[in-house]
Amino acid sequence: MELNVITNDYDASKTGEFPCISCHTNCCKEYVIFVNAHDIYRLSVELTMEPESFLEIYGAKDYDLGIKVKEGLLDLALKQKDSRCMFLEESKDVFRCTVNDFKPSVCKSYPFQMKNGRLIQMSEKMCPVDWNTKEFEVMMKTHLKKDKDEWKFYDNLVLEWNAKNGIKKPLAEFLKFMLDRVVLEFTRTDN
Repeated sequence: MELNVITNDYDASKTGEFPCISCHTNCCKEYVIFVNAHDIYRLSVELTMEPESFLEIYGAKDYDLGIKVKEGLLDLALKQKDSRCMFLEESKDVFRCTVNDFKPSVCKSYPFQMKNGRLIQMSEKMCPVDWNTKEFEVMMKTHLKKDKDEWKFYDNLVLEWNAKNGIKKPLAEFLKFMLDRVVLEFTRTDN
């Protein structure tokens, strides 16, 4: 995917709203939302749901980072409902995210990315307008660093699991292993 620096910026201070307000949420309808350990933990805790109730499994895109379980070599994503994210609900012809306060990190980051130390937007984004990167730069840099750290944590968990367990155990055991590790990490960082 090609990335470009924004030149025609959307300025929320002039309109009083963020671009997502006027969006038709095509990103939530078109993309499969892949999730990491922290995303799954936040959704599980906030929704008081077992991960299996909102996760869908896909064949791994990257052999080295696919989860090796009895069910195969897998990646984890949010379930789809009517060809869109299961947490996207329609009300009066408007779609809104029902997990906005604790949505997955890829959703929080979209359509931004860091490249060569600069905040940029994806050129192939589905947003109806361009965002003002200056307005969001401090917030997004912090979030994108956290997002990168969470994916690195997840990748390391998958590698550790694969090295110890191979394809001997079911996905449910990986999910328990993963969530236990996230809880342990939160316990360490809170002290």
